[in-house]
Amino acid sequence: MCTICGHFKKEGKMKCNDIYDMLAKMTHRGPDHHGIYADGKIKRAKELEGLKDAALTPSRIALGHSRLTIIGQGAETQPYESCDGKLVLIHNGEIYNYQKLRTLLQGEHNLKTTSDSEVIVHLLEETYRGDLLNAVKRIIGLLDGMYTLAVTDGRSVVVARDPVGKKPLYFLEREDVTFFASEKKALWNDTDKPRRLMPGELLHLSGNEVSVHQGFPLQLPQIDITDFREAVDLYKDVLTKAIEKRLSGLDSMPLGVIFSGGIDSVLVAKLLQQQGRNIFCYCTGTENSGDIIAAKEVAEDLGLPLKTKIIDEELVEKLLPTIIREVEEGGLLQVEVAIPMYLATQMGSEDGIRVMFTGQAADEIWAGYPWYTDVIEEDGYLRLHEKLWEDLNYLYTDTLEREDKLTMAHSVELRAPYLDRDVVQLSMRVSPKLKIQGINDDFRKRVHRQAAVELGVPPYLSYRIKDPAQTGSGIHGIIQEIAINRIGETDANLVKQNIARDKGSLYRYGDEEYGKDLTRTMLQQIEDKVRKEFTVPFLNV
Repeated sequence: MCTICGHFKKEGKMKCNDIYDMLAKMTHRGPDHHGIYADGKIKRAKELEGLKDAALTPSRIALGHSRLTIIGQGAETQPYESCDGKLVLIHNGEIYNYQKLRTLLQGEHNLKTTSDSEVIVHLLEETYRGDLLNAVKRIIGLLDGMYTLAVTDGRSVVVARDPVGKKPLYFLEREDVTFFASEKKALWNDTDKPRRLMPGELLHLSGNEVSVHQGFPLQLPQIDITDFREAVDLYKDVLTKAIEKRLSGLDSMPLGVIFSGGIDSVLVAKLLQQQGRNIFCYCTGTENSGDIIAAKEVAEDLGLPLKTKIIDEELVEKLLPTIIREVEEGGLLQVEVAIPMYLATQMGSEDGIRVMFTGQAADEIWAGYPWYTDVIEEDGYLRLHEKLWEDLNYLYTDTLEREDKLTMAHSVELRAPYLDRDVVQLSMRVSPKLKIQGINDDFRKRVHRQAAVELGVPPYLSYRIKDPAQTGSGIHGIIQEIAINRIGETDANLVKQNIARDKGSLYRYGDEEYGKDLTRTMLQQIEDKVRKEFTVPFLNV
């Protein structure tokens, strides 16, 4: 895991102090090594301050990288060069099939490290014939993992984002310069709003052109699994392989699990436990919240080491500016869901954990949310299938980007086995009728639950009714009290009414009324203050 950033100037050159400044604002994402590319020259340093001289170098094309070391040994770190020196690449993420991709390399390639990132630049070297965009398009579909990357041939730059959108990437144009970075805070200024590079897209910076192209999007397979037994067996196999894939290269490294005591995180923890890995589970919530109670019971039953942190009103109020700074927005739902994950990751980081696993996305691929039964009742199973695919493709908006930023705020890499490309493909081949058995099915995601039982999760837990993160942790009530204290009793009933609503992913479904007044009165001022603190002077070119 890392941070990447860069600039592309259409004409002339500019100093690289912008690269240094962007890296400094995102140093939490990569505290171990740093590097800058500037028009053919590369400077690397253990400490970011070692790049101050390089930041004065004038350049038309500049790339910046900071590394969180997870996989790969070797003295040389990013940016990586091709053997012929024509291509330079920076990469954020993990490529799980990088060892297999090495076998595709023809002829003599001098790989100086065992890093998954370095393999990418040599694959590009195989396909590059003077057209950088075409070269990236030819290899991008081979990458099984989560990533954003940027590569240059000295004339142009191509930036790519993985098709699920696990890793964030933002860019903005200001006069004749295009800037890009892993987080919006690196690009904030007084006037410009960073744009998101969408999942599966390629940003091409060449000549006087700034263009976005389709790279390698998710492909919806046909439904061809209609037998429940077949679906369960196939799912158990592909999920187990997804876990194994995400353990490659981690050796004896201690691992963390974001643990709510619900089926999704427990199944992940159980599979890691079966792999003989040294795991620690982390859960946060109010003292008597459903998540804390369930997590303690399950951890004891399964013999899982568990650490908990009790959340109270004083802690939440103190954390609000930090949460908004890391999430980079002040929407109520985002803040509510962010607090438990931020604190769980903080505990893991304090224990020396660098990789944590999450149960994210099981509800989208197996129809776990309660409103999915409404979809069936109103529009039928075909519409449910379409809705699951839509929700999966919109995960980046209110979930994946938030969780990446929260964990990387503590220099922790987050891995989501339910978003493995083979797991996603398999789940979407399964008939939606096997996921929810009628409009009165309160359990839903039936294939997932049965597979969990057969993989060792106790039945009482596999069939526990889902509790949303913000209510399961008790955050709902705390935010309500803080809001009432801040805005006064006059609007208290309106606030209570807004907070009590539960329609799931309200950002995805565009419910603008959720927390509308609360956001304006309590969170907007905090967000404005945070943005001012991160205003980036160098963008005033």
